[in-house]
Amino acid sequence: MSTLGASAPSQHTVNYDSLLSTTLMAYKPVMYDNIFKANAFMAAMREYGGVDTQNGGERIQRLLMYEANDTFKTYKGYDVLIVKPQEGITSAFYPWVEIGGTIVISRREERQNSGEAAIMNLLKQKISQAEMSIKQQVNERLIVGEVNGTAPTGTFCPYMEPINGEYSLNPLGYFLPKANASDPAVGGNVGNISRATYAWWRPHTAVLDSATKDTGNSFAVAVTTYKGLKVALNRMYNFCTRGAGGEAPNLAVLDQVTYETYENALDQDKRYYQDEKLASMGFTNIKLKGATLVWDENVPAIDTGAVAGASTHYSGTAFFLNTRYYQLIIDSETDFITTPFVEAQDQTGKVAKVLFMGNATVTNMRKLGVCYAIDQTIAA
Repeated sequence: MSTLGASAPSQHTVNYDSLLSTTLMAYKPVMYDNIFKANAFMAAMREYGGVDTQNGGERIQRLLMYEANDTFKTYKGYDVLIVKPQEGITSAFYPWVEIGGTIVISRREERQNSGEAAIMNLLKQKISQAEMSIKQQVNERLIVGEVNGTAPTGTFCPYMEPINGEYSLNPLGYFLPKANASDPAVGGNVGNISRATYAWWRPHTAVLDSATKDTGNSFAVAVTTYKGLKVALNRMYNFCTRGAGGEAPNLAVLDQVTYETYENALDQDKRYYQDEKLASMGFTNIKLKGATLVWDENVPAIDTGAVAGASTHYSGTAFFLNTRYYQLIIDSETDFITTPFVEAQDQTGKVAKVLFMGNATVTNMRKLGVCYAIDQTIAA
């Protein structure tokens, strides 16, 4: 900011460190909103309560129930009720993952853009660059994970694992893999709980290119028509609605072609609905019963292990989520924060850091599902 001297001759001093840091702090709410409005998936997550915070802790701990209280019985008058300790409550643990970047302004840039207006314009450009970069990082890593260049092998998708351990956000395929009973890449463990051991810790999965189930599938349908696709997606919705409370998925994330195919199927009926708030933010969407369907260009083919856009990406995927149980947990003190500008130690410039710490978590696998191997050539 600028200050004026009280004595003659007047002095006009611009403190660029203060100017840069104050401008960046004032810009943070815009950066936060832009990050979560950057794509339909993250915008819907925020809109439907899929983003929450936790204040520190060694790991992210999520409490969950895996069986009912079995003391309830019919009785009459003075009959004795059952009194015994109850199990059935445990915790899933997820590691904190940090993502950070920097905004740097060199002394040369300061001099070339001297004056408050010029410096603020330069800073806005650099903030915009940082926004685009971090939102791309978070979005891609939540949907597809990190691609390490290793070719797909076996019956599961290596692209869908947190391949760098505690350096990787948990992608959707970590919770919703093709082989949900056991996954050799992570020993069948999700949130430190074994899927191979505990059936209640498995999501619903369905192969849609065959009427024969793959290992662990809830059902299988050979989908070759618009009608068949609608039947299969509705069936997955209903499977995920089973259980206590009958809570249904409220969000589904599809690859672009599968989304377009379902949209075309609905066009035959000449009517469909959408979430108007998401639409007003610029994100087209479609309703499937109580769930909002959106598409993201990063959704991979978990059947073949191909990343989106690859020449082998001919197999569609539809992830069904309930944002009460699937949530992005962010550290309350590292929620896309920006640090003040400080002088770089070994450079003639000033640097501020943009930081995020959190991870995707699940507390009820049975409320989630995935359909895969969806034909990309359905036309009628």
